[in-house]
Amino acid sequence: MHFAIVEDLAMDQEHLIRLIQENFKKHNETADFDCYESGEDFLEHFRPGLYHAVFMDIMLDQSGLNGIETAEKLRSIAERIPLVFITSERDYSLQGYRVHPLDYLLKPVDANALSWCLDEIRTFLAEPAYIEIQAALGQGQTSAKRIFLDDFLYAETQNHRLIIHTLKEDISARLSFAELLALLPKSGRFYMSGRGLLLNFSQVGDFQEDGTIHLKNGECIFCSRRKKKETKEAFVAYLFDSLRKGITL
Repeated sequence: MHFAIVEDLAMDQEHLIRLIQENFKKHNETADFDCYESGEDFLEHFRPGLYHAVFMDIMLDQSGLNGIETAEKLRSIAERIPLVFITSERDYSLQGYRVHPLDYLLKPVDANALSWCLDEIRTFLAEPAYIEIQAALGQGQTSAKRIFLDDFLYAETQNHRLIIHTLKEDISARLSFAELLALLPKSGRFYMSGRGLLLNFSQVGDFQEDGTIHLKNGECIFCSRRKKKETKEAFVAYLFDSLRKGITL
C-alpha cells in the first residue's frame, strides 16, 4: 500500500512508519510512504488514486494550514480516501468529524490502536467501488452497466421489474433482489426493507416516525408501516457503527 503521512515532526513520522512496517511484516505486506511537513505541500502533490490512505497530524505548523483545514481541501477532490487524524488533543475530534475521518490516533501512536485502524483500511479497500449489472434496454436487449456504490440510492420493483435509482439515472435491471444483494458488500450499508425496497443507508439523511425516508439528494421515499420499526433500528445501528469507525472517544 502507498500511504501519505502529513506530519511536521520527523520523529513522529519515523515512529508511525516503523509501527506500520512492523504491522505489515506480520501480514506479509509491504508499504510505501510519502511524507509531507505541511498541508500545502501535501495538497500540491496529491492526486486522486495516488494513495491508499492518508495519516494527518491535526496540529501542523501554525504558520500554514492545520490538519483539519488540509483535510477539508482534500475532501473536495477525494471524498472517499481513508483519512486518519493523529493528535495529542482529544478536543479536536468533533471538529474533525465533518471531514469523515476513519479514525483518530493519539500521540504517541499505540501499536494496538494502529493495528485496528490498518485493519479498517484493509476492509475499506477490499470493498468494491462499483458493481456491474445487465441493464434492460427493451425488446429483450441488455447492456452492461457500471453502478458506483456512492451513486446508488435505492432499488425497488415496478411492474415486475427491478429499478435501481442512482444519483444520475434510473436503471431497469434483469436481476432479482437476491442477485443484486449478492453483488453488494455485506457491511450494513445496504439494507433490504421488506420484499420490495433496498436502501443504501449512506444516502439516507433522515428517517421520520411515519416511515418517510429523506434522502440526501432531497428525494423522499416511504417504508412500509410493517417494516418501519426494524428498518429504523437497522439505520440507527448503521449510524452508530459509522460513528464508532469515524471517532474513537
